[in-house]
Amino acid sequence: MKNKNLKRVFTTLLVLVLTAGVYFLGFFSYRWTRSSVVKDVLKILEIYEKHYYFKSDEVVDEIADAIFDDYSTYYTAPEYAQITSKNNGKNFGVGLSFYTGTLDIYNVDVNSPCYKAGVKAGGTLVSATKGGVLTNGFEAKETLENLSEGEEVSIGIDYGGNVETYNVLKSRYGLSYVTYMNSIGAYVFHEKDNSMQFEKDSNAVISGEGVGYIKLNSFSGKADNSYGVVYQMKTALEKFKQDGNKKLILDLRNNGGGDMEVVSSVSSMLIKKRQSKQCFAISEDRDGNKKYYYLNGNISDDYGIEKIIILANINTASASEMLIGAMLDYDDNNAVQVIIDGYNRNGETVYKTYGKGILQTTYKYPDGSAVKVTTAKVFWPKSNVSIHGVGVTEAASNKVVKAVDKTAYSLALEII
Repeated sequence: MKNKNLKRVFTTLLVLVLTAGVYFLGFFSYRWTRSSVVKDVLKILEIYEKHYYFKSDEVVDEIADAIFDDYSTYYTAPEYAQITSKNNGKNFGVGLSFYTGTLDIYNVDVNSPCYKAGVKAGGTLVSATKGGVLTNGFEAKETLENLSEGEEVSIGIDYGGNVETYNVLKSRYGLSYVTYMNSIGAYVFHEKDNSMQFEKDSNAVISGEGVGYIKLNSFSGKADNSYGVVYQMKTALEKFKQDGNKKLILDLRNNGGGDMEVVSSVSSMLIKKRQSKQCFAISEDRDGNKKYYYLNGNISDDYGIEKIIILANINTASASEMLIGAMLDYDDNNAVQVIIDGYNRNGETVYKTYGKGILQTTYKYPDGSAVKVTTAKVFWPKSNVSIHGVGVTEAASNKVVKAVDKTAYSLALEII
């Protein structure tokens, strides 16, 4: 245990020293001098820097991977700048999202180069050609990740045996976090004149009288304008009300979470506030200190929602699971139901969400780099349930059901 702790201290300090520089060293030296262990670590670090034969240019990433959990990471200044840009509603890339560990595409970002080229979700990336060099399989995905701005790539997407080829340029684009569908068509946010405008995108419709559908892709858009999740969600709900709908299908499948403040605002649109300060989540750090997160406002009554069915799957995680928990905990009128898609795990169909019930905090440094680390565990507001490592399942509530032999979406249409 002593050696393990010493390794953690050493590697953590190495990350900080290599990424923050002299200013950071001076700023926090008063803490370091209090620990004899830290003094010993600094001796080791000095030897590493001066003499270690296997010194690596990738040492910071390697250290972060070694000591942190899967949700903690180190960002270089350029990497963190891209994260910040995406949080503010601007992405930089070709616009494809893959299921973890696969080349299967579950989302094509609206407004992205791939979206404009006609790439559809549901296909599999099989090739990428850049500068005349062809790569296949996971090397093709790596080719996309390493593109520079303005570089062109030709990608091959397999749709069930039919391979289509698309030419795309890596570029910046505004994110449409929300898709709304009614009996007329589907609506998304298109980027025009430096703003995101809510427009009809296709003729896809939802059946059912008084039923509206909203797909929320992420809680990461923190911008306080049309590029943010809050603005886009409000706009979709206003359209939902304008269309005379009373029943909402809220699709959180493949929504991996995001920012706590955004979750607070979205929760306020969907949960009826019963008191002046109403908690929607609780976090607890390693020392047992608790922090309460509250609804940001009280506007759920503005939209006239009488029933909500939430769609979820194995990629529904973190903030999405937090929202589900709060909605279930405060569902006094039995107006909320959760339907979970199944996924195959070693030949068995499992029905659960991802199971991320922990909170990360990002520490930024003067040189533009940052370290995101897990700092607390999260609990549902009334039941005090933690879904970390477990996910939302039927065991969490009798209002959670499995989509057996059909999709969560099709089952929702049947029972709403």
